[in-house]
Amino acid sequence: MGDGKMYLVGQEKNKELIDNGKLDNSSFIIIKGPTNYGKTYLTKYIANHYDMEYVLLDNKVDTIRQLVESSNKDNNCLYHFKDFDKSSAAAKAALLKIAEETPKGVKIVVTTSAYNFLGTLVSRAYNMNISAYTSENIEEYINILNFDKELLNRLKMSLNAMLTPTILKRYKEKEDLEEIINLVEDTINMLINGINLESIDKICKEFWKDDRDKVEIYLNLLKNAVLTRVSNSVIYFIVPIEKVEYTLNKVAITNYKQLLHNMFMEMVGWNH
Repeated sequence: MGDGKMYLVGQEKNKELIDNGKLDNSSFIIIKGPTNYGKTYLTKYIANHYDMEYVLLDNKVDTIRQLVESSNKDNNCLYHFKDFDKSSAAAKAALLKIAEETPKGVKIVVTTSAYNFLGTLVSRAYNMNISAYTSENIEEYINILNFDKELLNRLKMSLNAMLTPTILKRYKEKEDLEEIINLVEDTINMLINGINLESIDKICKEFWKDDRDKVEIYLNLLKNAVLTRVSNSVIYFIVPIEKVEYTLNKVAITNYKQLLHNMFMEMVGWNH
């Protein structure tokens, strides 16, 4: 069994299922739950419990086919396919074949945020759902992380940040979180008071050229704050933000500062 060092907050039912051996004979598992609700962490908990090596794979059809060819008998790996609802029809068909005859000595875990996931895969899997988090669960995890109370208050009150254990852990590990929060608050003030070329240049001077993780956190916090604090023309600010988020997921970017500058330029003229 695993060393028990991993801690699941707010997932008592799922922890009990795992710890009591309900997955002992399950080689194909599907975990469903909203984005940023800890599906990957629960997958790693399963790997830890069974003393298996955790291996994250991409969702390409060739990767799935090679999994069968390359898996040796009893290789003791847990293979994770993340956000599999976004994969191609060919990839889903390839995975269905594996689900029907999983290589011996491995576990395959598929995580998804889509609740209308492919029925033929669901019927062949041990299915788990991420439990909803209570406010008590979140407070418990905040205490476990020893999260800075001042930064936490700013995330809640100023930016209306959505806080789940996954997001809290990501924020806690980000050394520059205060810098990101400051920039988001400066940006919101710019949008409220009137965006123009001078204010755009001022904001962009503070931006990071090559840190994707900072950009993702910044955009997520900015979107939440816009929805809460900007009363006029919200749609015209949200659309450019979501366009950049989409671009980050689809295109290799080398200069994030320029990408954000272009985003702000789309917003000029929509104030008030």
